[in-house]
Amino acid sequence: SDHRSPAILIAHAKPRLMTFLHTSSCMKRLMPFCLSLLSMLPGAIPTVQGQTLKWEDYIDELLSSSDLSGDASSGEDAGWVNIVEELTEMHLHPLNLNAATPQELEQLPFLSARQIEEILYHRDLHGPFHDVGELMLIPLLDYATRQRLVLFVTFEPQAEGEWSSSSVRGTTPSSSRRRNEAMVRTDVPLYTRAGYRPFTLDEWQQHPAQHYWGNALHVSARYASRQADGLGWGFAMEKDAGEPFLTRGVDGQWLGRKGFDYYGGYLQLKNRGMWRNVTVGNYHLQFGQGLIMNTRYALGKGMLLDGWERRLTGDVISGHGGTNESDYLRGAAATARVGLGTEVTMFVSYRRYDATLAGDSVQTFLITGLHRTSSEIDRAGTVEGWVAGGHVVTHRDGLHLGATALWRHYDPPLGRGAQLYRAHRPIGRQQANVGVDYAYCRPSLTVTGETALSLNGGWATLNTLRFEPWERVGLTLLQRCYSVDYWATQANAFGDGSEVRGEEGLYVGTDVRVFRNWRLTAYADLYRFPMARYRVDDPSHGSDINAMATYAPRDGRITVSMRYRWKLKQRNPLAEYRAVACDGLQTEVTQRARLQATTVLSSMWTLTSTADFCLVDAEQRNKGVRLGGRIGYAPSARLTAESNGRISLDGEASWFYTTDYAARLYGYERGLLYAYNYRAYAGHGLRAMIMVNMSLLGNRLVATAKLSGTHYFDRDVIGSQAELIASNHAEDVALQLRWKW
Repeated sequence: SDHRSPAILIAHAKPRLMTFLHTSSCMKRLMPFCLSLLSMLPGAIPTVQGQTLKWEDYIDELLSSSDLSGDASSGEDAGWVNIVEELTEMHLHPLNLNAATPQELEQLPFLSARQIEEILYHRDLHGPFHDVGELMLIPLLDYATRQRLVLFVTFEPQAEGEWSSSSVRGTTPSSSRRRNEAMVRTDVPLYTRAGYRPFTLDEWQQHPAQHYWGNALHVSARYASRQADGLGWGFAMEKDAGEPFLTRGVDGQWLGRKGFDYYGGYLQLKNRGMWRNVTVGNYHLQFGQGLIMNTRYALGKGMLLDGWERRLTGDVISGHGGTNESDYLRGAAATARVGLGTEVTMFVSYRRYDATLAGDSVQTFLITGLHRTSSEIDRAGTVEGWVAGGHVVTHRDGLHLGATALWRHYDPPLGRGAQLYRAHRPIGRQQANVGVDYAYCRPSLTVTGETALSLNGGWATLNTLRFEPWERVGLTLLQRCYSVDYWATQANAFGDGSEVRGEEGLYVGTDVRVFRNWRLTAYADLYRFPMARYRVDDPSHGSDINAMATYAPRDGRITVSMRYRWKLKQRNPLAEYRAVACDGLQTEVTQRARLQATTVLSSMWTLTSTADFCLVDAEQRNKGVRLGGRIGYAPSARLTAESNGRISLDGEASWFYTTDYAARLYGYERGLLYAYNYRAYAGHGLRAMIMVNMSLLGNRLVATAKLSGTHYFDRDVIGSQAELIASNHAEDVALQLRWKW
């Protein structure tokens, strides 16, 4: 008697049918046949071709929803580069979901432990997955998670012996194919900065920091190989713009005699007997919550609500084959399985660090990796650094216990200087840390944490509670306390400050996905700093409140997100207001709002519109606004870095206006692989770019070209000193070739 259309009836019946298939013990045995039958029903199970999330859209979503904007400790920090580069590696080398081990799935940071267990349980019970539509049968995987997962996995038939039961999972890698990749990139500016103009000996002697010794080209190359037997290697080399390449200096000596300014690489062997990972060369380490050792990335406030968490059984060693010249170790590291769920990791590193010196001590470590001027070249590799230590961890019945010990040696020794904010910084040649990390996991409850001590008596602790009282409702509570005298120069953990030192805070967040097509997230973070910091001469406090709502219907035709952030912090008053300041510190309140909508116009065209607003109340009220649009064309429905279409296009344009740099706005701009651009917009102007990808030789050769430019309405020149451009506009061309075999 129901007169509704068959399509509507199917849509209403589908949830009940899926639940029946998932719970009925009889139907579980008939699952493959039922899936084939369901695939004939219109809209019953979407396939991979029906997915709309693109790789660049995911990066945009990640950076927009995290706390990578708003102040110098987040938005202008380069830590997000490590996050994006690591995700790019996993995207370019996807896992075969039908053979992936728990440890491999744990490398995907947006998957929770419960979701991983459900994926493996479903695979063991029903057999291999055929496409992303079958993931709908796993209730814990919502639409957004399935969209992200398909960017990092394939659904290939498993090879014989790759996996058979849960008793052998975790010992065999999911990839059985050899993969090689080579890439070259160059950036060409279509303008001339003051630092590149020809100069005389007298001009250089008067202003040595105003002149670059190299040309304006950026050139880099990298190669990576993964073999079927677990062997892999990679290397990279890079010359930044302005760095010399076989150039003669003013005294006739050669500068840049080694050619490229940076060379790095690694050799890695995985899952060979008792050895889980053996890496020689450049590598990253991450233990526990990052209070002692973490050269990868720290979790941001938005990431905690997005399901990101420190992996309990994931690989703690990763090879570094990129061009980041600061956050890596150089030497050897190895993880061995010693039985009874216990693993031991040992490592040693020696490398030279860039730094400024004051007398015979280190004043500041430099992380830019730039060696363009005489002073930058003189600071290159001025500090010798040794790091050695180990980590042991055991996993049993949801309980995880680990211990870390680490020793560091610097020559020359570390110093402090006379500034107030340096009063508690590490000093001396030797540093040491010991700590314990711990976790307890149950289906709806996860407790993780780490507590560490430094040799000088400082301490730090970070503890997180994740609770899911109902399905698709998550609560997160995080407490941290880092003493002012805690010393750990390789630490990188959750916090509002730029160092793991002198901070106390409490974070509360929630993630609600119970409403159809809607996801609601919010967090509040209250913190205090009991010591002076850069531009803050007294103890201070702050608070950070964020709320975000996302509407994403299952048909994927439109996605709308709304975000609001309110942040209070204290700092020194500006110089011109110090005489009238009521107390020692100025309170600054920043409010940010973003509205973004992405529409799938057709199988080949997508359109994204963005509106950003910023309001800053301090000594004065400043505001900023940005209106932007992006259009993309791809002949294949799934546009990724390995697009199957021969040509794909992306175009972006933004108009921005801010009354002061304090009200600057942040936005992600699409770019070449490993060359992503998270820009700050300040002043009044237009920013636009167009990027073309062309796939040749059956997708084995991919050529990319990008033209971008900025035009300002409120100035006649751009930049200052050596970076000065004597024009109100600047354009760049970027080229990249990527060859896979």
